[in-house]
Amino acid sequence: MEDCADDLVAPSPTTVLVELMRKFYERHDDNQDITLFTYQETKNLPGNARQSIFDSEAHILTVFDKLLTRGVEEGEFNIGDPKLIAHDMVVLGHAWALRRWHLRKQWAFKTYVKKQTDAMLRTITMDKNTAIANKQRKESCR
Repeated sequence: MEDCADDLVAPSPTTVLVELMRKFYERHDDNQDITLFTYQETKNLPGNARQSIFDSEAHILTVFDKLLTRGVEEGEFNIGDPKLIAHDMVVLGHAWALRRWHLRKQWAFKTYVKKQTDAMLRTITMDKNTAIANKQRKESCR
């Protein structure tokens, strides 16, 4: 019974992903110059500083990957390679800082985040009929 209660309280992978993308993108909006500098100058840093940046990126990718994998396991997401989609989401977050000179002409930051999030969700979420069928199969196995 506690497992059922936990399922009711735990936010869905989709809900968590929307919030994670928003916060990640906001971080890069707030630190645009640092993101741009990191992309441009990582190659010039000493090995230990470069490795620190790589480790930080690996951690971020792991957070996205684990969440996407959870969504696949729970039947919310239909993804063949969660690691690849995690990379895509991270790069889209960086893109605001890297291409701000052009993106700002087209969209406000909040609009960019919403459009990118909606596009990703359309790409990774199962259609409702498939999701319902998968959930029913999972519940019947309990």
